[in-house]
Amino acid sequence: MGTRNRPVDWDRRTVLRGLGVGAVGLAGCLGEDGEGEGESSLSVTGVWTGGEEEDFMAVVDHVENETDLEIQYEPRDTEAILTGTLMDYESGVATADVVVMPSPARIRSDGDAGHLAPLGDSWDPDRFAPDPEQVMVDDEVYAAPFKMDLKPGFWYRQSFFDEHDLSEPRGYDEFLDLLDRIDGIDGVDAPLASGNGDGWPLSDVTEAFLLQQDDGAQLQRDLIAGEAAFTDDRVVSALERVQELLQQGYFSDVRDFGVQYEYFWDNQLPLYFMGSWTPGFEAIGDPADLDVFMLPETDAMVASVNWFTVPEYSDRRDEARTAVEGFVSADGQQVWAERGGFIASNLDVPDDAYELDVMRDLSAMADEVELVPDLDDALGDPFQSEFWSQLTGLWADPDSDVESMSERLDDVLQETAGNDGGE
Repeated sequence: MGTRNRPVDWDRRTVLRGLGVGAVGLAGCLGEDGEGEGESSLSVTGVWTGGEEEDFMAVVDHVENETDLEIQYEPRDTEAILTGTLMDYESGVATADVVVMPSPARIRSDGDAGHLAPLGDSWDPDRFAPDPEQVMVDDEVYAAPFKMDLKPGFWYRQSFFDEHDLSEPRGYDEFLDLLDRIDGIDGVDAPLASGNGDGWPLSDVTEAFLLQQDDGAQLQRDLIAGEAAFTDDRVVSALERVQELLQQGYFSDVRDFGVQYEYFWDNQLPLYFMGSWTPGFEAIGDPADLDVFMLPETDAMVASVNWFTVPEYSDRRDEARTAVEGFVSADGQQVWAERGGFIASNLDVPDDAYELDVMRDLSAMADEVELVPDLDDALGDPFQSEFWSQLTGLWADPDSDVESMSERLDDVLQETAGNDGGE
């Protein structure tokens, strides 16, 4: 947006009230018993490693001091969270005492199956941005909201743009011109980084092209509700635009999304479609050098939430609820907000907690557009896994038939939307 050097007048409560669902994923695992290190510790498994893990551990320290609990954190990647916990739950095993779950569809499914303890008493919806209906079954709320992630667009280094006399594109043709100019700069491998976890970073950038279509925000909502087909001409058009960029060689080779931050920071991959967690990554040497712009001709943005859940099979459910209350409190969330790369779900976190200009600018950006849920996180499986698989295939073979791809995904979309997550 190019707004870092101008004053920003924004109402964060307005911004946060619109935020949706979802999350990010990283790497790691717990032991087979799901208890972490030491039976005396309350075990938490989540999706943060590297710099984000350091930030979360600062919140853990705060909660430990406030509650006298001893908390052991172990990270898992998104796939392990989604599949490993389901296997554990179906066996009557608690993966951990507290599990960070990225998918509201899974939370509803797990709550309906009796796998989760209710958490409605752990937070007051009037003091939080997310709608509890996202994680509610039969009037019971089965999760509490924590970190919120905006997925605004393409991050870049201001120093790189200044050095090469580049500017943010105001239209799609200018975006294509920008990619062409960057592609010709010495030392650049490709203009756009292709991050990968299990397919989700590719899905994030693809959703931006869905939102770029006519009435894109409503299209996204209708796809989630099963009221639009994935064979819609707008969906096919979005996939074709992604395909064209792939065929032009503008997207890089696919690498782990965390590794791609290193290439991004070294200016080998100068543009990276990622979320608001970006300033907190270890590879980012100076967050003040960051800026971000939305995909041109787009007036909607994906927003997501990291939810805390407590498995019904934990023997320490009361202590786990106490820990969750501490994590999602305004004081708990402010700890991470002050460190950067974090947007709070708790409306009582003060505005001045956001010390980085780019984080305040992100909130201002979000206040100017429609905010929509993450498509695959909102739907869950089987659509999510198939979406990731199809996109991974498209990146591997840019000449794939996108119409056949959309037909396959529509079959799975209708199956998933018809059973509220397909779990």
